Amino acid sequence: MNRYHTANPFIIAERLNIQVEWCLFDHYPLGKTVYDGDQPVVMLNAAIRHTPTQYFVMGHELGHAILQEGLVGYYTSSNKAHGQLETEADEFSAALMGLLFIEDNDRMPSSYKDLARQYGLPYNLN
Repeated sequence: MNRYHTANPFIIAERLNIQVEWCLFDHYPLGKTVYDGDQPVVMLNAAIRHTPTQYFVMGHELGHAILQEGLVGYYTSSNKAHGQLETEADEFSAALMGLLFIEDNDRMPSSYKDLARQYGLPYNLN
């Protein structure tokens, strides 16, 4: 946020030259990060486009691209790492959504439910 003066994950991805593609998946996945060489490509489920959920999911995938750069092979070969890396991406996105709430509303969220309603955070996020 400090570098790009926004917490909007779509704008951050654009400024990092991370390609975002809307894909026709079934119900899942909601998002996925793949690599074209060294360049991350975020694939988002078209079913969440124009919904609050697109923000949390994009933040989650951005977390993978920023925090876990170069860990693709490790991520796919270890179940323990899979859970740990998913949790890390969720936490990154939740924190980013808190900052985006402040940016969009000029105030702190009153509760977690504010973030869930506005940016699609899951209600069961630990």
